[in-house]
Amino acid sequence: MRLVFSNDEPHLEPNPRRELMSGVPELSSSTLNRHGGRVLHPLEADRAPDQPMPVGTIYRYDRLLMDESLLSDSAAMSRLEEVIGQSGRRLDCSSASAIVESQGSRRVPISLSGHGTVDAWSALQSLKAAANAGDLDADIVSKIGLEHLMVCSKGGSPSIGSSEPPQAGSHLTPLRRMPVDMVNPMPPRREMKRRVRVAILDTGVPKSHPGFDISDRAEQLDTFVVVDHDFQRKFGARSDSHVAPLNTPWDGPVHEPGHVKDVASHYGHGTFMAGLLRQLSPDIQVYSLRIVHNDGLTYEHEMVAAMHHVADETEAARAGDESAICVDMVVLAIGYVSEDPNDAIAGWMKAAVDRLTALGIPVVSAAGNQSSDRPFYPAALAAFPKPETEAPVLSVASLNPNRTVSMFSNDGTWVSCYASGAGLVSTFPRDADGSLEPERQTDYTTIDRDRESHDPDDFYSGFAVWSGTSFAAPIAAGFLANEMSGSGVPPAAVEDSTQAAAWVHGALKRLKSQ
Repeated sequence: MRLVFSNDEPHLEPNPRRELMSGVPELSSSTLNRHGGRVLHPLEADRAPDQPMPVGTIYRYDRLLMDESLLSDSAAMSRLEEVIGQSGRRLDCSSASAIVESQGSRRVPISLSGHGTVDAWSALQSLKAAANAGDLDADIVSKIGLEHLMVCSKGGSPSIGSSEPPQAGSHLTPLRRMPVDMVNPMPPRREMKRRVRVAILDTGVPKSHPGFDISDRAEQLDTFVVVDHDFQRKFGARSDSHVAPLNTPWDGPVHEPGHVKDVASHYGHGTFMAGLLRQLSPDIQVYSLRIVHNDGLTYEHEMVAAMHHVADETEAARAGDESAICVDMVVLAIGYVSEDPNDAIAGWMKAAVDRLTALGIPVVSAAGNQSSDRPFYPAALAAFPKPETEAPVLSVASLNPNRTVSMFSNDGTWVSCYASGAGLVSTFPRDADGSLEPERQTDYTTIDRDRESHDPDDFYSGFAVWSGTSFAAPIAAGFLANEMSGSGVPPAAVEDSTQAAAWVHGALKRLKSQ
């Protein structure tokens, strides 16, 4: 396991010659349709007068995000609905929803009120055109935005981390996901009064696994992984997509939709991340929140909500609520690219990350797998300077075993560090078994056991090899967590945001000096 820091502090540099679709993950039409997704193609996109040409991104076609302050302003809402209505669309503000009350934004469905096409980007352009004409307050429009589809290690064909074999001649596809066995036992865990707690916001974990123990937060047990059934019920109840709601903490479903029964491209993703931390940082505790579907996608609104949930829990714990979960670090493997030609990021995502770092909680985020220098958010928020009184954002790119940068990894001036991310071995759900079969099988052996060649998608062993910046992120997090917990958790850091940030920065400086 390796961790290398960038030579310079992360920063953004304009790249006016960047290809317009650079860094946009490639998703199949069936995956887009499943999630109500649409790709913004800059040369084909509607554009309001005086608006710059956008760059590519992926968004939900029938949803807009809106600041909650607008919904309580009846005059603003009336004017908004009037302008949207002129384009043959309707805002269903009565269905506006939030997952946690503190998240600041509300998700508003768009539908047709006449002849036309439902499209969130076009609706947003009609609002900007009205603002340019002086028919709508520009401040109102600034509080409305797309809901981006956020992608977890998904890019190229086949996808990074896919169960499919590499295509001949493909130089971007790393060692594919495949079952392996583990020789080394998991390292022992020390008894500790207070563990560093790392939240992983991903696909969840299985109900049981030989590599780590699991409990629900209500049980208040000192297991390596803690899940949160109460959060998942609330999270699933606010689901508004066509896919099954994520209303339990358990990784799944195992298979892709349809009759072929391939193991889903990102089934086991959160389990793999947790297992990396179990190997590298056995003395921590993982707080697992399931917010990513088994095809590696989630929605901006839902990720923002999960981050605010973590912040709410930490604030409650510091205020004396013994049932609340105090989190010391957040690890993310998902992100998106902004349609803004200057790589600006919408306010709600940044506000959620800023709230965490202001609480002294570092956010360790994967840089993405599109082999691009285009900023991938929220990882690229590492390029936004923060005072010493706040914890940092770390954007993590991937290293190969020979310490070169992985060909699939995003990279750029906004990357903080590089960690091992290619050809890693970690935990995987044991129930994963797809329709691929060994090349050869026979039922004759001397020990009454079948003989066969390697089965490429039978994960009964509970371990797999996989690659991606998704896995470089928990490796970097593990190095930082070990440095933070080496001398125990300072009591002041548990109670005070400034002290928590000082604890993190001290650990980070020691890591950089090694």
